[in-house]
Amino acid sequence: MKFLQVCNVGNICGGTAACAWTITHALTGHENVVLFLSPPTKETVAAFAHCELCVESKLTEAILQKHSPDFVILHNTAPNRISIRSQIPSLQYQHSSGTRAQCTFHVACSDWLSQQIPGNPQVLHQPIPIPPQTGSRPARSLDEDLTVGRICTPILRKWPAELIKFYNILSEQFPTVRWEFVGAPHQIQEALRQACHGRAIFHSASSNARELFWKWHAMLYHHPTLTESFGRTVAEAMRAGCVPIVDERGGFLEQIDQAQSGFLCKDPDNFATSLQKIQDPGARLQISQNAKESAAEKFSLESFYGNFRRLLLKLDDRSPRV
Repeated sequence: MKFLQVCNVGNICGGTAACAWTITHALTGHENVVLFLSPPTKETVAAFAHCELCVESKLTEAILQKHSPDFVILHNTAPNRISIRSQIPSLQYQHSSGTRAQCTFHVACSDWLSQQIPGNPQVLHQPIPIPPQTGSRPARSLDEDLTVGRICTPILRKWPAELIKFYNILSEQFPTVRWEFVGAPHQIQEALRQACHGRAIFHSASSNARELFWKWHAMLYHHPTLTESFGRTVAEAMRAGCVPIVDERGGFLEQIDQAQSGFLCKDPDNFATSLQKIQDPGARLQISQNAKESAAEKFSLESFYGNFRRLLLKLDDRSPRV
């Protein structure tokens, strides 16, 4: 089959483009075309080198005629980004709430998000590959002090000022923990460094930053107001055995088995208690292994392919089409 994916984000570091990229690898043996509705970065173009790429502001009839796909996957695509007449099987893959274009079938990336959408569409978890491990970075060790990281889109909305007080509280309670941040905007870096009493390292946002999951003992994510539909970085961390310690909200609830494959936290005290628990090397090793096994079962490319194939089988007699 030939698949055409429509992606509204041109940065591979964003969740939508990363999902589209992984789907092309889950659908190996098939032709993959990716339409970007905004100009892709050089890193994104390089990452999608195995696919045919095009850049337009809308999915049009001319694009369909040129590429002749058998199936279209829309990622969070709004109605005004489509202008076609053809009847072609399609799937709207919704990663966040909002108005989306009509299609043959509609899925949500998490059960939590499905509950926010009228009609409660079926859930299709994103495919998550095992993060790269080139050997250029040291692997985590059982007997060393904890290294705890945070990886997030480099925009201030994802790095609220409230994090300064939050990390200061944790840093004072855990004076030996090393803190690492991927994607922290420059405006907040110095304040974070001081909050962590100088024990903070900053990395630029890039797809290669996923290698750090093999070094970090835990990935900690807290946002006081923003609820994530699906924690792609949480799933990536789990696939590398990096223990997730995150907010007890949103898509995280169905990704983590509490105290088995990670920790779900309601307040700073919960985060501190979770960090204290993984100070024990034996407990940390067990949770790390559980996280790997759970993520492989829920989010592997093979798991996605099986679930996606079952969806395709349901599309035979469905309507309307795009």
